[in-house]
Amino acid sequence: MMKRNYLSLTLFLLLVVSSTILGKTEADMNWSVQPELGIIKGDYYKAERLFRQGHMGTVEVVKYNDDIVFVEFNERTRPNYYNRYYQDVPKRLSDYNFSMGKIKGAAWIESVLLVEKQMIDGQRITGDFDMVAGASNSINQSMIPLAEEIDGVLSEGSDVKYYSVAEKFDGGITGRLQLTIKDGKIIWCHYDEIFADDPADISPRPFKKYYGESKYASVVYDEPSRIGFNIQIDALNEKVIKTQNLFDLEGLPATGASGDYATTGFTIRNEAWDRYLDLARELLDEVEKDGVL
Repeated sequence: MMKRNYLSLTLFLLLVVSSTILGKTEADMNWSVQPELGIIKGDYYKAERLFRQGHMGTVEVVKYNDDIVFVEFNERTRPNYYNRYYQDVPKRLSDYNFSMGKIKGAAWIESVLLVEKQMIDGQRITGDFDMVAGASNSINQSMIPLAEEIDGVLSEGSDVKYYSVAEKFDGGITGRLQLTIKDGKIIWCHYDEIFADDPADISPRPFKKYYGESKYASVVYDEPSRIGFNIQIDALNEKVIKTQNLFDLEGLPATGASGDYATTGFTIRNEAWDRYLDLARELLDEVEKDGVL
């Protein structure tokens, strides 16, 4: 009996310590960060401005024909944020939501998703919207003012086109590639991988703790290829803009094994590059079909 009690106590302590280290539990998540699967395309509108003592708010809207098909709001914490851990952190897909949810009783993203859905369903980006109590400051002070800026030009059309594709992959990962194109040239290329909302869907086991976050935005994600995922994707964006080639990965971080620690750090190939290439082929076919490139 003593041995059984000891094992039970040990297991309980391990669970408590694990929960404390991860800073979140499955019960914390009452929302979904998963992007819409398939292809989204249309005229692209973006408004971005500093709000609330230095937080950077961004609203993106895509209109296809006469329909608003995409609305997304994000906010980066100010560089001098009172908590150093969360300085200059994108809120939407990071663990900021779990931390702030515990403090305020509602995660930042809960109101964001609710308002975005109302905007799509109602085909309007201004006016009054229902919000989640405790998670409305950014909506009122940042998202709605930015949406009002966009609304002023929404009927004029845009010379910037938006294309994105999202697809589920093995291991509880959703890959998402976004492009913006102007005058026949790619001006922004962003790839990200978002972990499933449920830890049970994620493998291998060490990745389960990143549920509800993306590799690019997470503050705590440990990239196995040993170079920050955000660094890799920023380098991809820079190269695609320069070469206008979505498939040329030569010279990018973690595209192959390297022992040159002085320049890149020892690394292995990031498997995410293969998933990126799959989505890039699919999205380029759509772009070329439309004659945008």
